[in-house]
Amino acid sequence: MFSMLSDSAVNTWGWRIPFLLSGPLGLIGRYIRVHLEDSPAYQEMRAEMPQEQKSAGWSEPLRLLFRDHRHETLITFGVSCLNAVAFYMLLTYMPTYAHQELGFSQDTANFATSVTLVCYIVSIFLMGHMSDSFGRRRMLISACIAFIVVSIPLFVVMTKATTLMVVILCQIVFAIVLTANDGTLATFLAESFPTNVRYSGFALSFNGANALLGGTTPFVLTWLIKVSGSSLAPAVYLTVIALIAMVAIFRSRTIHGSELTET
Repeated sequence: MFSMLSDSAVNTWGWRIPFLLSGPLGLIGRYIRVHLEDSPAYQEMRAEMPQEQKSAGWSEPLRLLFRDHRHETLITFGVSCLNAVAFYMLLTYMPTYAHQELGFSQDTANFATSVTLVCYIVSIFLMGHMSDSFGRRRMLISACIAFIVVSIPLFVVMTKATTLMVVILCQIVFAIVLTANDGTLATFLAESFPTNVRYSGFALSFNGANALLGGTTPFVLTWLIKVSGSSLAPAVYLTVIALIAMVAIFRSRTIHGSELTET
């Protein structure tokens, strides 16, 4: 769309097109959610609960979440920060970075991100499958370590790159590392909370991190480059976030190999 429209057209009305196209998908998702049955384990647990526990534990999950599960909420928020920052950096901010800092045309920068996104989609299924074998914490910690190790070197390579292929390869490496986190994160978050607050805990930690850190990532990175004068500022920011996420993961508990009904 950006390649077919002028900058003025995109800024005035073109940006609305993706939102309009996604409308039918939202309706389909709504239909599926309304008609989706709860799992047998959930229904069985719900049926066995005393009436007073149902009233207290299921009608006010947020109250219980903040009263009894503040630690889990804080930990999962910290873990989700890496997904929020890395995802928005790689797939939202990177076209701007490649255009403004690396000197590629906007169309070329968008093409590089499109190729990266395809690799991301393919890799995330593999990483999700691997997390079943190696465990959630191991996968998430490995992703944090990888981000800490490769972020600055990859940005150095991109700033010195003279061909688009080098930039694409660097972004693909970032995408593969990101999928080690993203392919594991959703299950890790679900496993971090008991059934009666699981959805609320998942939603609050994941969406909170994405709203506070993910959505602001492009603005923060632009500001960091401006005040520091260094095109490596995004890499430093990502490294710091990866360190924070790794600390949070080490403070989490693992239930790898256990049933969710046991948590």
